[in-house]
Amino acid sequence: MAYFQENASRLVVREGLAPNSGLRRGQVGALLALAAHFIERHEPAIVSLPTGYGKTAVLTAACFLLQAQRVLLVTPTGPLRSQAAKAFRSLETLRRLTALPGEPDLQGPQVAVVEERIDSPEAWQALEQFDVVVCTPHSASPEMDGVPPPPDGLFDLVLVDEGHHSPARTWAAFIRATPRARHVLLSATPFRRDRRQLPGRLVFYYSLRRAVEENAFGKVVFSPVLVDDAELPERRDAALVAAAVEVFRRDAEAGLQHRLFARTERIADAERLASLYVAAGLRVEAVSSRRSRQQIEEVEARLVAGELDGVVCVDMFGEGYDFPKFKIAVLHSAHKSLVPTLQFIGRFARTNDQHTGAATFLAVPREIDAESTELYREGVDWDVLLADVAEARQGLAIRERETLQSFAQAGHPSADYEAVNPGAFRLAQHVAAYRTGQAPNFDAAPETLKSLQVTNAWRSDDGTTYLLLAKSVRSPIWYRDDQLVDAAHECFLLKYFPATQVLFITATERSERYYAELLDVFFEGRAAPLAFEQIRKVLNGMTDQEFYSVGIRSTSPTATAESYRIVAGSNADRGVRDTDAANFSQGHFMGRGQVNGATEVIGASAGGRVWSNGKLSIPDILDWMEALHGRMTAAQVNIGRSGLDLLSYGETLQRIPASTFMTDWSKNAYRDNPVVLIEDGADTFRTCVLDLEVSDIAVSADGSSLTFRLGDGGHYQQVRFRLNQSPQYALMADEPSMRVAAAEGRWESIEEWLEDNGLVFFTKELDSFTRSTLQRRRASAGIRPDSLMVHNWDGCEMQVEFDLANPGRMTVQRFLQDYLLGLPDNAFVIYDHRSGEAADFIVAQAMPANRLAVSLYHCKGAGGPVSGGRVDDVYELAGQCAKSGRFQRKDYLVRHIERRTLVRPGRGHSPFLVGSRDAALQLLRACDPIAIRLTVYAVQPGLSAGGLVENVRTVMASANDSLTSQGVELRWMTSA
Repeated sequence: MAYFQENASRLVVREGLAPNSGLRRGQVGALLALAAHFIERHEPAIVSLPTGYGKTAVLTAACFLLQAQRVLLVTPTGPLRSQAAKAFRSLETLRRLTALPGEPDLQGPQVAVVEERIDSPEAWQALEQFDVVVCTPHSASPEMDGVPPPPDGLFDLVLVDEGHHSPARTWAAFIRATPRARHVLLSATPFRRDRRQLPGRLVFYYSLRRAVEENAFGKVVFSPVLVDDAELPERRDAALVAAAVEVFRRDAEAGLQHRLFARTERIADAERLASLYVAAGLRVEAVSSRRSRQQIEEVEARLVAGELDGVVCVDMFGEGYDFPKFKIAVLHSAHKSLVPTLQFIGRFARTNDQHTGAATFLAVPREIDAESTELYREGVDWDVLLADVAEARQGLAIRERETLQSFAQAGHPSADYEAVNPGAFRLAQHVAAYRTGQAPNFDAAPETLKSLQVTNAWRSDDGTTYLLLAKSVRSPIWYRDDQLVDAAHECFLLKYFPATQVLFITATERSERYYAELLDVFFEGRAAPLAFEQIRKVLNGMTDQEFYSVGIRSTSPTATAESYRIVAGSNADRGVRDTDAANFSQGHFMGRGQVNGATEVIGASAGGRVWSNGKLSIPDILDWMEALHGRMTAAQVNIGRSGLDLLSYGETLQRIPASTFMTDWSKNAYRDNPVVLIEDGADTFRTCVLDLEVSDIAVSADGSSLTFRLGDGGHYQQVRFRLNQSPQYALMADEPSMRVAAAEGRWESIEEWLEDNGLVFFTKELDSFTRSTLQRRRASAGIRPDSLMVHNWDGCEMQVEFDLANPGRMTVQRFLQDYLLGLPDNAFVIYDHRSGEAADFIVAQAMPANRLAVSLYHCKGAGGPVSGGRVDDVYELAGQCAKSGRFQRKDYLVRHIERRTLVRPGRGHSPFLVGSRDAALQLLRACDPIAIRLTVYAVQPGLSAGGLVENVRTVMASANDSLTSQGVELRWMTSA
């Protein structure tokens, strides 16, 4: 029978009520937690005990308690390897604590120390005769070149001392190479500076505060060495040496057998500092990686014998090393973070040695980084402060680990993805916020997400959080075959708040199509983005607000003169002018303020987006989401005052207005105008987005959706827009198929493109909405008399706009055409009446000083006899005219005329009634953008300028205001 199995019953696990009468309380708790863990789990167990509390006793006792057959003990350094081997051979600690019988009654286990690198399976097999094998990653890790993994079953218990190293490759290899063994990781710090998670489950944590209350540590006194900031490093070192020598002699005169430990960062500095201590009268040597193992052991023996007064080290006797006579620490190079600081201090607080007293720390306080600064103030009670600092930091780490442990795999991960650790994720602080119509269904992981293949999925125990990892594999955009592929990974984190039915999504790929797919999979599409009205409440409770980026959006969705203004700089919100209120609303903001006494950076925008400027772990992102949600949904709202108060913000659209009657494309559509392929049966037609026409808009009775026709004049598709559904756009038939050219040579369906580049919908009141946010037009002062042009329409069939079958018929368009052809100085006249038009007629006239007057004429047949009371006669005209404002931009106008007037076989084109295509384009290109003046004409002979009623005047005035704010003039051609 194996040694530990045979002698397991001889271990006594009890808490000692007097010195050396049993284990410490934390040691007992750690052992019992380990035993309980391995009864029901196989994942690695993590035990966290304060540095200097006695991990060696737990390591050795665990072998008996778990009845190990053969133990592999991994230590970080050679000195620790030797120290651990000695502890296991003698079992001295457990014998002294009466946890095991004395040596006459119980011989120690057979212990092997791996000093030379293992280079063959036979070298591993040669260790079968031993009960314990002690190694370092350098000597035995399968990750090292030439080191084979140990034979299966050689070790059934793997102990990792200083377990916070375990995420590193060489350490993690021991866990991977022994899958059937139990793994125990012991460390004083269950967290790492890089915040990578330790593999396994934290089964026991004993705080430093409890250890201090237990009197497990001796007194530690900090003695600051104050030097002028301008002093050279050599002068600071000399001051530290002088102060250390004084402390050493003081302690020696008191009968204390203290040894000095000086820390530095470079080997050359260690040699130099050692000579300074020798010159000051102390017996000190430098210890570094240049020393052999035998030389280091000789230095240790001389320290124990009192032949050396101290050492200067480059971390050789630091981590994990147990030498209780080290009681004078001199930090020539202080640790820059809290973790090694706590470990280092623990070395000097041990109490298990005679002829020692309080430890003394000497350092120059100003060399300490902010995280550890509080430890280095003179007069601080380190017993209490160390416990407070460590407990706060480790409490955060434990909470983070508990959060991650609440996630379970949802489905089976793809091959090669089993080892993916959510604790290693760092996601940008960015959320897309939605209001959902139902709770999520997180029961099963989707296999795909659009073009992405889902590789891993995790679900929280409470069912409110879901984490997805997905990958895409495709050829590079510059390669037109499938021999080369690029792989990219994306992460999606969903957090659902049941009480408010609010959903936050954090994603590394922030595309509307992926958001829509997630909402469709988990919420059956019943979700809509939160309107800016609620998003802006992230400022709730934030004091001392300072905005350094503010965006204001034109309330005319077609604005080109200034569609979106960004004000940047200190107090950017003060750049919002009183006059902006008439034509702009809030678009986005980014700034900072105070929340609960801490500075926070926050940004938000329309469309339900909130962001900050950091990258956080999953637990920290979830905490941030909780804080945002709390502010956005709080009953009491206190946003504070700023220049943003001058502007309106989009309202949450509760239902689609019944007066919705027309649409316009997004600014992206006018900028990019992507190619569209229409496939109708066996026929394929090529067009572009701007040549498509949206018509026949019909709002549902309950206002939850609307439908419209989308096509190029000969081929149409019915599309449904759903207010509180995601995706919001859906085709109502399979044919014809419409695909839009996307980035990197890809094609996407028309509904996917609409999801990313949503339409702007207009109401008859010229309010507009996109997605779920409504922008209202400000009340107008009224229509100006000079915008009305009374025209004589004698001989015109005013109620007929056009008649393509009878071109000679005197319809409104034909009557206007004759009028336009009679105008002087026409450079060109284009008849653009068809799907995707800029206007029915485009007219250009050359002006003095190389300027060009461009006029767009929109015609509408009268709905009856001449009257000023038919509002239906102006609704469509007002909307068409408002949309025309964007053609004030020269590039929009040139691209439109260039595309629309091109003669192509089998395709319609817009003919020139005056001028030629080449001359018109040459004229436009020769003009500076500022030299082009745009005027829009609304032609409605059924309107009586002298008898306009109030509601008609209101609609006309709104259209005028919309264009005037863009620097475009609107005129109405009416009857008297």
